[in-house]
Amino acid sequence: MTQPLKHVALMMLIPALTALCLAPLDVSAWVAPPWIDKIALVVMEQKNLSKSGNFEPYFKQLETVSEAAVKGEYNGKRKGMNRFLEMLETKEGGISADAAHKIFAAVVKSVPYAVLLPLKSEDKLDPEEKALVERMKRFAAAMKDQDERAALSF
Repeated sequence: MTQPLKHVALMMLIPALTALCLAPLDVSAWVAPPWIDKIALVVMEQKNLSKSGNFEPYFKQLETVSEAAVKGEYNGKRKGMNRFLEMLETKEGGISADAAHKIFAAVVKSVPYAVLLPLKSEDKLDPEEKALVERMKRFAAAMKDQDERAALSF
């Protein structure tokens, strides 16, 4: 009686194992997008180069954005990055203007525009989206001004 039972169990086990081996694994569903890591590296670099300032809030905010990205929460990513940019604009944690501008430049170069800026005309933006667009414009203007002053100093 035990021999046929083993045979039936083996016959059921083989298709189950085959199905497991052939099933595609979607590992990327649990991995944060690479642009978050790029920004984290720039924040780490600025932390190591700076003599003052607390960069921990920036790492915590990137963790929040990363969690939203892993969950596929588009609004969570956008709101998280909006908060991150707000922190940079106010230089939260006492970071230097230079560090904030370098991190901002990395954000602009790395983050998909769909996350940073709404993909609709400005007259159809809600107040939060308008604030984000204005923040991006102010920061970009400040960076341009800083670059122009740096170019004139040589």
